Amino acid sequence: MNGFFGKDMKRSFLNVGFFAGMAAVSALLLAAVAMGTPPERTRSSYYILYNVFGASGFGPFAAVFPVLAYATSFCEEYQSGYYRMIFSRMHPVRFGGIRICSVALSGGVMLAVPIAAACIMAYTLGVPGVPQDSDKGLLDGTIMLTYLMKYGDWYIGVWKTVLGFLFGCVWALVGFLFAVWIPNRYVALIAPFVLYESMWIGLDGIVWLNPIRLLRGDDVGSYPLAAGVECVYIMIVSIVIMAGLVRRYGNG
Repeated sequence: MNGFFGKDMKRSFLNVGFFAGMAAVSALLLAAVAMGTPPERTRSSYYILYNVFGASGFGPFAAVFPVLAYATSFCEEYQSGYYRMIFSRMHPVRFGGIRICSVALSGGVMLAVPIAAACIMAYTLGVPGVPQDSDKGLLDGTIMLTYLMKYGDWYIGVWKTVLGFLFGCVWALVGFLFAVWIPNRYVALIAPFVLYESMWIGLDGIVWLNPIRLLRGDDVGSYPLAAGVECVYIMIVSIVIMAGLVRRYGNG
């Protein structure tokens, strides 16, 4: 099991999809920071980040990228029959636990690293602290103002990164879920995006369940609450994945 875990983890990161997805996310986020920063250092760091997550092209397509790394690997294993050899050596629940970890981590890291870089860049190019001058009043009446005053910019940067990581975990696992239940690579790649868009529109009035609101965190009004909901999503998706793997095992 330990040998398989190490090899599976290695494959989940060392593949073209992982690096292509991270490169695409980095390009979108860092370009948004650069375009949202005036030549003079006159904008608050929070304002720049707000535009990156609220007005750039990243948010509407955020669920596409985590799936690219390793979520569809089960499709190839199913089509080739290799999954039967895996199940002959370990129980599907054990395999599922290993694969869930590798898929989730690859999807989470794919988003967390570029988001952390974007936060650092925004704090470097912008004015840290409570928004002042032209941005004064931007956070009035919001929990974000309390966060900045009580903890500072690092608190928001860390939570943005954490929420990005959990979001990547969720949607990479959603891709794995579709791969297990409908082992078709194209379905596993496209279905998570369709589900993401449907939840975005359908849950527009329920911010603490809406996936794009959870990614931003600000609209939820509590970063810990947003992270907690993401963790619940991870558990739900993992349970459905396990059920699908057990079903495959039972069907031979």
